Amino acid sequence: MGFITWIKDILGFGEDDFDDIELNFSSESTESLMQSLANASKKRRTLNMNDKAQRQQYVREYCDMMAVASQDVDAQKSEYQQVTQRLADLEEFDKLPLTDKSQVRIRANKVMKIEQEDSNYTRPTKKITEAQYREMERLAEEIPEILAKLKKDEEYQMTVRRDLNLLEGEKGAVAYQRKEERAKARTAKNIAFVAIFGAVMAAALMFVLNQAMHVQVEMGWVILAGAFAVALTASFVMYQNAQTAIAKAGRKLSKAISVQNSVKIKYVNITNVLDYNYAKYGVMNSYELSYIWEKYLEEKEARERSSDLSERLEDARSELYQMLKHYRINDPSVWVYQPGALVYDDEAKDIRKQLIVQRQRLKKGIDFEMYNLETAKKELEGLVREYPKYADEIIEIVGEYE
Repeated sequence: MGFITWIKDILGFGEDDFDDIELNFSSESTESLMQSLANASKKRRTLNMNDKAQRQQYVREYCDMMAVASQDVDAQKSEYQQVTQRLADLEEFDKLPLTDKSQVRIRANKVMKIEQEDSNYTRPTKKITEAQYREMERLAEEIPEILAKLKKDEEYQMTVRRDLNLLEGEKGAVAYQRKEERAKARTAKNIAFVAIFGAVMAAALMFVLNQAMHVQVEMGWVILAGAFAVALTASFVMYQNAQTAIAKAGRKLSKAISVQNSVKIKYVNITNVLDYNYAKYGVMNSYELSYIWEKYLEEKEARERSSDLSERLEDARSELYQMLKHYRINDPSVWVYQPGALVYDDEAKDIRKQLIVQRQRLKKGIDFEMYNLETAKKELEGLVREYPKYADEIIEIVGEYE
């Protein structure tokens, strides 16, 4: 800052520029986050696009976002298709003629009766429902992997939450530091203003003494000039130091905010994944699913003592499977383990509601990831338009992720 500009600032002719640039993440809901991300490109105001390292890091952040979002969309679309097929199965079954539907229900009832006979067999006390047992039986080969992934995702969610808390504390500390430096800058300006005012008053007094009373004030002028120079220099140095500290704190705060925004996106993503899986498996957390799995294994061991019942049940399910396949049901393997949905309208209605909830949550996750893709794409397109001299470099980096 030039000396004359600094003096003008002290006397009130300048303006402080202390605007904060921060994304508002007051809510951790996906909707609030998506609204906040609309302003994410603002951080480009604090980015030195002429710095190659900063520029490439910025571009890669958005490329990484697009890559992760694309993978998540593919996975969730596959799940969405499966859920949609099951809903279509229920609709297809409802459209069957009464005679065909009756034949399916006869075989579904046969499965249910054998299941009931099996459940009445003397065995250790169960602590899970028959529906839970059938679900674990259907997913028996996948549950160990599902449990491992759920636990890993929950641990990751806790880690991200801890990171958010640490970043919030760091951001608060830097913001407080910047506030203190602003106070020092204002104090320096006040000191300079008082020095200028005092110097003017002292000069006026010495002038009056010299002209009216013929008092020799040459030494007074020297002292006044020296004191004024010392005071003004001290306040100038204090102000410059404060401004340097403010700029440094601002850069730290901008970086902390940028990192926090990225971490919050990760938190929303992993929370969406966990919410969907909890709804899909009908549990509150991995511990509950682990408990159900353990009880299933105990129950399975007891049921294996009744091999005759098991064989009959398998035959009945196979018969039902073949009939469902004949009637062009997409995934008969699901319904042979949920025969009640083919017999009782209320149970079919409940399952349909559950599938709709699962599909809505998947749609929510897909919409969020598609929004991330579109946001990143627009941001990169904006960079190419605003900085055409770096267009080739940006396109080359994007090409590495294709």
